[in-house]
Amino acid sequence: MSIKENTPKAIILIIIGMSSVAFQDALIKIISTETNIFLILLFRALLGFILLVIFLKIKKQPIIFKTNYPLLTTIRGILFFIAFCLYFFSLTKLSLAIAVTLFFVSPFFITILSMIFLNEKIGLRRWLALIIGFTGVFLVMNPDIENFDIYTLFPIICAFFYAITMIIQKKTSEGDNLYSQVFHIYIFALLITLMVGLITGNGHYSVSSNQNLEFLLREWSLNNIYIIFSLLFIGVTGVIAFLCIFQAYRIGSPPSVAPFEYILIIWSLIISWIIWKETLSFKGFIGLGLIVFAGIYTFIRESKKHVQITIDKPLRR
Repeated sequence: MSIKENTPKAIILIIIGMSSVAFQDALIKIISTETNIFLILLFRALLGFILLVIFLKIKKQPIIFKTNYPLLTTIRGILFFIAFCLYFFSLTKLSLAIAVTLFFVSPFFITILSMIFLNEKIGLRRWLALIIGFTGVFLVMNPDIENFDIYTLFPIICAFFYAITMIIQKKTSEGDNLYSQVFHIYIFALLITLMVGLITGNGHYSVSSNQNLEFLLREWSLNNIYIIFSLLFIGVTGVIAFLCIFQAYRIGSPPSVAPFEYILIIWSLIISWIIWKETLSFKGFIGLGLIVFAGIYTFIRESKKHVQITIDKPLRR
């Protein structure tokens, strides 16, 4: 059955989806001093799994867990989990605006990896876009030998691992449908978090004197109703974001929809300033502009060349 294009509706959906991501990230940053990163990841995966099952039941779509690419699916699941462990951890050390902005380097990594693994040819203008984009990242990171913040590398490493998972997803999409691939992400997250929880969930390894380790090793506790509702909110917004973003690219024109993904950065700037009185430096804003320009240009160029690597998959889940 053909899908009727409705770009205005798609733009509304992408705005809702990316806004959901922004509020999810902000809440994770807020509760990071009171809960455990793996408990957050567990709730995201568990609620995502349950709500996706309900969604497919309502849509009368088949629920398929089997994969035709067990090795690639395993690599993808593990890398995706590690990627967002790094990203969520970076939220505790960086301003929300900086972490989100640096994550948007992922389309550039996808372009480079597609050249290596998918035999995609990159022309001079796309190379220039990559150079401009990475220059923007350099400015946002504001590297200083004496005051270099190593945590600025975390969202970039996350973006790199995420890019690898997108390349794998492109490779496996011939035999596994999109919903199956999402289930695989949730299943690996559930398995890994539960294993970690069995080892560290009782708080035995908690080190209250070291805030860096506390977010990783703090006892898993659901005694606080505020934390419970926060975890539920994070899980629900994650699913809303995925469904809205996926549907947006399904019914809309990708070159028209893609630029609105950057509303996530705008939201992160607003939230950072309102809650934490944080903002980017002058160089940071210049870098942000370069990243957005290069990202949109790369997106549109790939769309025109019919390279469906970065345009038919949500940037975030």
